[in-house]
Amino acid sequence: MTQGTLQSKQAIARLVELDRLRVWSVVITIFGDAVVERGGVVASSTLAALIAEMGIKPEAFRVAMSRLTKDGWVERTKQGRLSFYQLSQKGAAVFGPATERIYAKAAGTAEGWRLVVVKGAVEDAPEDAVVLGGRAYLTQSVEEVGDAVVMSGTIETLPDWAKTRIGPKEVGDGYLDLLAVLQDISAEGATPLEAATLRCLIVHQWRRLVLRHGDLPLSFFPVDWRGEDCRALVHHLLADLAPAADAWFDSEIP
Repeated sequence: MTQGTLQSKQAIARLVELDRLRVWSVVITIFGDAVVERGGVVASSTLAALIAEMGIKPEAFRVAMSRLTKDGWVERTKQGRLSFYQLSQKGAAVFGPATERIYAKAAGTAEGWRLVVVKGAVEDAPEDAVVLGGRAYLTQSVEEVGDAVVMSGTIETLPDWAKTRIGPKEVGDGYLDLLAVLQDISAEGATPLEAATLRCLIVHQWRRLVLRHGDLPLSFFPVDWRGEDCRALVHHLLADLAPAADAWFDSEIP
């Protein structure tokens, strides 16, 4: 272990402290990262073990699972005294499209974006729209836009004010905080459960940030943007943690 590297339990605590964890959201991350690819069904005890390793109380876990079930995000089945969960169609439909963004090896490209300037305030913009101001937005949608100026082609540069809207300061600060923690994490010495927990928390904290802005190239963001530095470290750490984490998940979700 190199000097300055966080021990696994310290790293887990630092990742938890980055943002107030919403337990139900962490559970959805676990499903998307580890459960779906292993058949989609997981025992309540497996989820509880991961949540407990994060330092979250059992009561909070039970409340989260009750909420997810009641709101139709997961489905619960019983086998004797054991409870099992899987994502509902509603849950899978929401997480599925996000998967490509979360695990992409690189940011989006500058090609294919259109700058749209409408007459009045932006209303009924496409789902992928990145609003730059009261009347302008970026989109890759090719739908017709009535009574608007539409400019297409590869966008080479953007003014600083537009970059600030694309990459808000609070998200940029979140990346700086995440980067500071990721730089000190090592897979060395982690137990299988610790590796699995670290993996889920890294994906969760990355997911929390990367889905808060458009899938745009680095050149569209402010000069101090560290999103792509975080992306590189996330992929590096997930690869390092994979052997131990996969061993734990494979034993728990046969």
